[in-house]
Amino acid sequence: MRSNSLDSLVRFSLELLGLTVTMGAITVIAAFYAFDGFALPATRATLSFCLLALFLSALPLQIYAALRITRLKRDNDRLFHAATRDGLTQVLNRTAFKRAAEGSIASLSRRRATDLQPHTLMILDADHFKRINDRLGHHVGDEALTAIAATLRRSVRQDDLVGRLGGEEFAILLKNAGMEEARIVAERLRLAIHRIEVGPAERRTRLSVSIGGVSFRSAVAFPTLYKIADANLYTAKRTGRNRFNLTQLGALGRGPLIEATAPARAVEPPLPERRLAAVR
Repeated sequence: MRSNSLDSLVRFSLELLGLTVTMGAITVIAAFYAFDGFALPATRATLSFCLLALFLSALPLQIYAALRITRLKRDNDRLFHAATRDGLTQVLNRTAFKRAAEGSIASLSRRRATDLQPHTLMILDADHFKRINDRLGHHVGDEALTAIAATLRRSVRQDDLVGRLGGEEFAILLKNAGMEEARIVAERLRLAIHRIEVGPAERRTRLSVSIGGVSFRSAVAFPTLYKIADANLYTAKRTGRNRFNLTQLGALGRGPLIEATAPARAVEPPLPERRLAAVR
């Protein structure tokens, strides 16, 4: 983004310089016809002074305009960030995530069949989150959401999308990642979040998430993908939580699911942590 801003400023400066040179050329031509040439020394001196004044006055104007544009660009970036980011976790908010995901999904329809790479939409939900809010307070709940969001951002690639859909529900769009890659990512996320503890020292609570996802190879309506991923999330919740459940659409991205689900094996917490698990 900084590179694009710099390129825009350079382009603007060159345009303003070109405009100044054009105005100088017009001044020279007008003076030539107005004074019947530049034979008189006074005419040449006056013209030189006018041209020098023109170029010197253009320099502070150019600097001022560049500063104003930079400030406006900074303000615009700040407003864009506020409009597209979740205020607590700083990942994409629901509207921005949906818009960005739909744009990425739509791009699949413009690729050749030989260039198609699968994408995976995953929905994550914090387990027993209401208990954390009720027993430890909403400030601890906010701490948990912030920690989960930070873990999600660290655990995916820069081009992947991470958003908070609302409450304790998050979403990830893995670009160019199919079923096998998604399983690796889902397990990595599950384990990383399960290592997080929140709350006061005497009541530390270990977090966990359930994950549902769907892999696809062609453009499919986002609500359809969300519905499938959400159903898989519900299955992960119903079968024990702290696990993931992924499915894969057919090669054309239409019709029923054709791949078996891939739930993670439940992990029994170590003995000292079983008391913590009862809090969740």
